[in-house]
Amino acid sequence: MMKMTIIMPFLNEELETVNTIKSIYDTAPKDSFEIIAIDDGSDKFDPSVFNPYPDVIYKRNSKRIGVDGSRQMGIEMAKTDNILIIDAHMRFKNDKWMETMLAYLILEPETLWCTTCLGLGYGTMDLNQHKGAYYGADMLFVDSNAKPDRPAREVLESKWASKKSDNDYEIPCVLGANYFMTKKWADYIWGLKGLKMWGTSEPFLSIKTWMAGGKCKITTDIEIGHKFRSNAPYTTGISYLVYNKIFMCKTIFPNELADKLIGYLPKDVNYKKAMELIEDNKTEIEEAKDYYQIIFTSSIYDYCNRFDIKIP
Repeated sequence: MMKMTIIMPFLNEELETVNTIKSIYDTAPKDSFEIIAIDDGSDKFDPSVFNPYPDVIYKRNSKRIGVDGSRQMGIEMAKTDNILIIDAHMRFKNDKWMETMLAYLILEPETLWCTTCLGLGYGTMDLNQHKGAYYGADMLFVDSNAKPDRPAREVLESKWASKKSDNDYEIPCVLGANYFMTKKWADYIWGLKGLKMWGTSEPFLSIKTWMAGGKCKITTDIEIGHKFRSNAPYTTGISYLVYNKIFMCKTIFPNELADKLIGYLPKDVNYKKAMELIEDNKTEIEEAKDYYQIIFTSSIYDYCNRFDIKIP
């Protein structure tokens, strides 16, 4: 019986997509999942490479919408009660990872989970030769040690966290492109709806989950390998990252805090482009803000107190 929808966006990934899918087929129960492979406009890609894998649904975007838009598309397309969001350069262990995920989701259907992330790449994709294990993320609203050449990346940023205990425990933010949740919960918190192209998806999902009465947790007994790349096989404008940070501020934070955080963003050409997009999407922003005010049961200040996060 099909129980899990695996959402895998990709762009110019070539055969790495097939390697990721093969890894899933080799380690998960047959007929228990569907894979939605969303091609966000690769320069060239032959979908016939998926023919040996009957549970793969191939979708090609006629216009590029980015990884976050593609992930949201996958959430809306999902036919099962549970979803797993991954990148197209992952490796899975033969350790009953899917059965464990499903068991967690039965116990805690309003929890946004992430698994231990094993760093791969640098010449090898062997899970036994990973370059480090990572356990979700801490949150920084503003990094006082921000690098001068990337200030937009240091506002509302998730930072890899170290392991705190065995098994599962609460974390402020998921990270690692290994997130699983019920479709019902993803729909309830509006998933990644509203984000453009890329950036800030983990803080957006995580903080909304906590404020809506759910939890974010790491499970240390599931380990998924993730290839860390020095460069992506495509380019995306920084203005979209800035837009997503502003969108997040304006929809889920109180006005005073939102204005303060937006004030930390550099007022450069990317900021100008992002603000033009904000103006174009005012109706969508107001709609989202109104909805979140209905479903949120705690404040951003409750979230920060829970995890001892400094508010600027």
